[in-house]
Amino acid sequence: MKVYIVCDLEGVAGIVDFKKQCMEKGEYYQQAIKVATLELNALIEGLFEGGATEIYAWPGHGDFPGGIDFELIHPECKLVMHAGDGGPAGVDSSFDAMILHGLHGMAGAENGVLSHSFYPLPRNIWFGDSKIGEIAMNIYEFSRHTVPCIMVTGDQAAIDEARKLIPNIEGVPIKWGLEEKEKLGALSVRKAVSLSPAKARELIREVAKKTVQRVSEFEPLKLRKPFTLKVEYIEPKYVEDKLMIPGVRRLNEVTFTKQCQGLDDVIF
Repeated sequence: MKVYIVCDLEGVAGIVDFKKQCMEKGEYYQQAIKVATLELNALIEGLFEGGATEIYAWPGHGDFPGGIDFELIHPECKLVMHAGDGGPAGVDSSFDAMILHGLHGMAGAENGVLSHSFYPLPRNIWFGDSKIGEIAMNIYEFSRHTVPCIMVTGDQAAIDEARKLIPNIEGVPIKWGLEEKEKLGALSVRKAVSLSPAKARELIREVAKKTVQRVSEFEPLKLRKPFTLKVEYIEPKYVEDKLMIPGVRRLNEVTFTKQCQGLDDVIF
């Protein structure tokens, strides 16, 4: 069984400060990516114990190294490297399942820990009438290769977001947001409660082992096409940057729309 893991950093246990832990020059970035890698390894171990035979992982937090310490990665995991943060690379229909690891909620997610949509500038992104974030975008990307998403780890907001799309998805919540401390653009920094890294790894390993044995219960989530893309930014200048792109129509000071035939037409 061949599994692809999409990795992010903000949803990992103990990661609560964007500037200090999630930016490469942050004081605790190296510690954060070590913790993220050990958590990923626990997921990988559980998948192998449950019957997976081949595992790929794409570290999607920014450009290289992508939010992991590649020197510490599980020896049997294949890394999709230097692919940037524009979306997972190397995806095809040979994969049996996809897992979202270390994910966060979209911008504006209720009680979301470090919630945002792709980067701190978009306040809202819609596909038709549905508001989307990184979770939906990854699920739809894999679905067009007929690969279902079966599990998500991250904060409670991420789990809730994934379950609205796939009600039977397995989720491992490891953080819970409290009151908001500050806004970095549209990114919400909150006080939070987090499991210890050791406990998070234990739970993730257990759930992964069980979930990979349920792959046959999941179906790819189909995207309704065509659809109207609508993007609302935090400032008007970000809309102005998009107005020269064919098909873009300004809706108001901070929002544009664009008709899309599929994911390849999406911009934000």
